[in-house]
Amino acid sequence: MDLFDEIIETLKCEQEISEYTYISPESLKSFYSVTDELREEISKDRQQLSKTDSHTESSDSRQKDNRSNAEQQFQVNTQKEAADYTHLDMLQLKDAVTNCNKCGLCRSRNNTVFGEGSSTANLMLIGEGPGRDEDQQGLPFVGRSGQLLTKMLKAMGFAREQVFITNIVKCRPPQNRNPSPDEADACMPYLLRQIEVIQPKAIVLLGAVPMKFVLNKTGITRIHGQWFEFRGIKTLPTFHPSFLLRDPRQKKYAWEDLQKVMKVLGKKYITTNKA
Repeated sequence: MDLFDEIIETLKCEQEISEYTYISPESLKSFYSVTDELREEISKDRQQLSKTDSHTESSDSRQKDNRSNAEQQFQVNTQKEAADYTHLDMLQLKDAVTNCNKCGLCRSRNNTVFGEGSSTANLMLIGEGPGRDEDQQGLPFVGRSGQLLTKMLKAMGFAREQVFITNIVKCRPPQNRNPSPDEADACMPYLLRQIEVIQPKAIVLLGAVPMKFVLNKTGITRIHGQWFEFRGIKTLPTFHPSFLLRDPRQKKYAWEDLQKVMKVLGKKYITTNKA
């Protein structure tokens, strides 16, 4: 049982009798260990990632100049197009996403992935884009990384239906590559309207891609866990669950980030030896 599992079990016992969450130091220590089974899964993930990287490296190089020009226009185009959706409620916005053909991703998708959760959530989480499982089911974070995200949320004291989970782009990029600036640009008005309707108290950016397109910042390993503001909302970047699956040693830093979010949302956490 890793840290998130133990936190979840502890919450079940404590949430009805105390506003605090008690976690044993032993569970924190065991959280950092890597089992043989997980080590094998990590190896497979890294091999697959290596194949994907080698396949996309040459195409990324050819697209570099085009992306640079697209990035310069990103903010201008986003602000201009955002007004088109200001009158839509969440159901109307979802219908617009379902029928969207604003970029080439529409040609290869099985389903759009609008997002899911509460339209009045205090916490909003933004990833980069749908993967294979999400594309098949039309829901965000339903694969292995989604299972870990669910654990992370439960450890924070949230059920998935209490938060809102979405992505920068609403269609799966081929081979799960990062979305290009023009693809993100096409989808950004949808995300801005989601944020405007939900008005969360805090936003968590899951990984380098949403950090780049929302905050226009790079260097996730350097600035994760720091607070920024986006449209007046406290916004914190942390590691993407898929990255935590590849490198479980980083979970401890992700958990430190999530505790900062808990504090902003009025949730308390105490480590103790309480029996």
